[in-house]
Amino acid sequence: MTDATLATPEPKARRGRPGSAALLFANTLATGGLVVLVLIALTALAAPILPLADPDVTAPADRLMPVFSAGHPLGTDHLGRDILSRLIWGTRVSLAVGLSATFIAAFFGSLLGLVAGYAGGRTDSLVMRGIDMVMAFPYILLALAIVAVLGPGLINALYAIALVNIPFFARNIRGITLGLSRREFVDAARLSGKTPAQILFLEILPNVLPVIVITMSTTVGWMILETAGLSFLGLGAQPPQADLGSML
Repeated sequence: MTDATLATPEPKARRGRPGSAALLFANTLATGGLVVLVLIALTALAAPILPLADPDVTAPADRLMPVFSAGHPLGTDHLGRDILSRLIWGTRVSLAVGLSATFIAAFFGSLLGLVAGYAGGRTDSLVMRGIDMVMAFPYILLALAIVAVLGPGLINALYAIALVNIPFFARNIRGITLGLSRREFVDAARLSGKTPAQILFLEILPNVLPVIVITMSTTVGWMILETAGLSFLGLGAQPPQADLGSML
């Protein structure tokens, strides 16, 4: 027998499924959007070290200067403040408020969803009826009412936006928790003597964490938009502070 006869053919290389990064970069629009978002976020984060004018300093002599004026690439507003500086610092504020409101809504909404889905029965009914009552109101009108009670201000707007978005997290997490609470690994955890809190946070939470992250990523944009809407109506950022809503 020859060496060629004894040689075994090499198996063909298996082509694995493309990863998330490959799928993302294969989509031109998605990649372009990601680049724009990253540039905006990096610019906002770098605001303190960029050579920008003070966004709150007024200069009546330089009011309403046109675009591409000397020292003011985007011109100035009616008080002579640099528009580019206010835009970058305002984006920084809006991103901070949007992310903070998202984390607050995700924390309390997920906690309510976990408790309601795991406890079931009367606790589930009580929590979900409260959630339904909040969701019965248009969320932007409810946010306006909350800010009207608390008073205008960026922090109050943050609390209002976070509060009206808690039900979205609570309902999503409650549905997933309801299904997980009947799984075998939860029964095994109960038999091993773990407390309900340990089961919730050590067994169920790791399984719902990806859903929480995805919900946060799809909600943060709306949080920024809602905060900008309140500021546009004069209920969010107060002068001289700038954010995207007050810039509009």
